[in-house]
Amino acid sequence: MKPLRALALWVTLGGLSTLALAQAPGAVVLQYHFVAEDTPFSTSVSPARFAEHLDAIEALGAQVLPLQDILATLRAGRTLPEKVVAITFDDAYESIALAAHPRLRARGWPYTIFVNTEPLDQRHGGFLTWDDLRKLVAEGATVGNHGLRHDYMVRGAAVGLPTPESPAYAAYLRKQVAGAQARIDAELGPQPKLFAYPYGEYAPPLERWLAEAGYAAFGQHSGPLWAESPAQALPRFPASGPYGALESLRPKLSMRALAIEHASPEDMRVGDADAAPVFSFALRFPEVHPGPVQCYATGEGAIPTRRNGARITAQAPKALAKGRSRYNCTAQGPDGRWHWVSQPFLRLN
Repeated sequence: MKPLRALALWVTLGGLSTLALAQAPGAVVLQYHFVAEDTPFSTSVSPARFAEHLDAIEALGAQVLPLQDILATLRAGRTLPEKVVAITFDDAYESIALAAHPRLRARGWPYTIFVNTEPLDQRHGGFLTWDDLRKLVAEGATVGNHGLRHDYMVRGAAVGLPTPESPAYAAYLRKQVAGAQARIDAELGPQPKLFAYPYGEYAPPLERWLAEAGYAAFGQHSGPLWAESPAQALPRFPASGPYGALESLRPKLSMRALAIEHASPEDMRVGDADAAPVFSFALRFPEVHPGPVQCYATGEGAIPTRRNGARITAQAPKALAKGRSRYNCTAQGPDGRWHWVSQPFLRLN
């Protein structure tokens, strides 16, 4: 494994058998944006559907815990409860206070809002205010960092920003990330160093900077997290738009992470020369997953997936579309539950 990800792993749960470690409880983190009926479908869930999601979590018997507590437990090498869910919202839209917060507060459930600070400072319509956030924090919310603006942070010159490999990139991150954190802490008091990548897009130089600055960082690729999830590439299950249907959400609430190591590529950015990228990884516990592993690509369904001992290799037969996509890979565990890992890709123009 290359140094970036090796340094980013959480502490492994010590003293457990292979089987116990492979099936050690992780956490399912859900990602929302709008909780409303008059907002873009792809990033919205209706208040009624959101209430159904909360009912499904309760019916499962899952514990809803603060995101920072889940990560602290995993960092410390302690075991989580059997079924754990965390709830997150990106962008700080006002529908969180209007439709989501009352339902969550009635259950006593915590949640995290990832905030872009510039729209709040400029009082853009449709967003929460700092006063709103103070009230929500007092009633159980945590505020995470989503950047000063909702930038495409790794697309570089194509969007008028420094490329991640350029000397100017560190100064950009000090403004975009550290500047946003300073505003959050000034308005709300110190908040945990939690970062959510705008659009779920990241690259190794950004991951390294966040690691050195002490942030855990979340993407928008799907899957549960566990003790050895990369701390600057943590997964979340989108739960809005086409992913908000109950028949889609329910099985994800019981998923376990597919434990992998020695994965490539580490950079989600791909060009025209590797527009049908190869995703390769080793199963951390191959004896626990003796059966098939199958990978799926965005817009293509099941793709050729080969296994050679513990090594899994998957490649889409067609070039990925421009923009964001992902490979999702699943395998069944010995208890019959499905294990899942996701690799995001960004094909640049």
